[in-house]
Amino acid sequence: MLKDLVREKLLVIMNTKAYTQFNPEQLLKLENELKIYMKSGDSALTEVNYFFLMEMLFYVLVYRNQDVDAQVIYNTLRDRLGETSYKMVIMKATLLQINGDDKGAIEYLENLLKDDLEYETDFVTYVSIAKKLIAIKASCRELSQEGILKELVALTDKFPLDAELWWYSSEIYFEMGQFEKARYCLEQVLCITPFNYDCFGKLSETLYYEALHSKKQVKDDLLNKALKNALRSVELSELYLKGWALVYVISNRMGRGKQNDLIKLSTSKLKEVSTKSNNKDKITAELVLNSI
Repeated sequence: MLKDLVREKLLVIMNTKAYTQFNPEQLLKLENELKIYMKSGDSALTEVNYFFLMEMLFYVLVYRNQDVDAQVIYNTLRDRLGETSYKMVIMKATLLQINGDDKGAIEYLENLLKDDLEYETDFVTYVSIAKKLIAIKASCRELSQEGILKELVALTDKFPLDAELWWYSSEIYFEMGQFEKARYCLEQVLCITPFNYDCFGKLSETLYYEALHSKKQVKDDLLNKALKNALRSVELSELYLKGWALVYVISNRMGRGKQNDLIKLSTSKLKEVSTKSNNKDKITAELVLNSI
């Protein structure tokens, strides 16, 4: 029974990629839990899920700067799977990257994407390798923001149903202050993932900043749209911190007083988050409450 619970917990973390948002303490705890579980000899763990958990362990080790241990995991998987799967390709590029060989990682991936690979392989393989290549170029600053966007747009034209590409584009447009374009990208994400509460929150934030930089005649309309998207985000996730913070901030910007129902509701929900959510959200909620 205990193994069943641990296995399901680890698979949920793996499937949701929640570990990518973990702090150092949480990563260390997950690493130890993974190592103990993988040595436990769980007969109910399928071979596919074994490889998935080993992949997660690899990235946890990378995040914790455990380069040697990460290389050992890669070697173990390579010996059993070979080097041709896109997951192994991305792992190898990651190892090159963390060993300081960004140029080597870029050349390795570019060579794989040359010629007919786009047409000879499946969608997931090509787009995954292409996204990793863009990420490396961005991290080593080989490309400017405009250059990154150019590559993202070209890739999105080929693979318009990849939500991650649209999301990445929206973040860059947002950083550049091009809020209308960022909004368009986020709307595409929602077309693909209509129950993505985090995207509704980001769209609300984008509309809010767009309103702040707009003329009076369109500002009210943008604020109303921002509020609706913030409310949609908390409808989908009741204790979504960012969503309730946006409901408060936008309502306040629209001139609603402390007795307004949305002001009171958002304040109440922020207090609830500060007592019921994870430690990070609790601290953030308390900071928000102290500032209002």
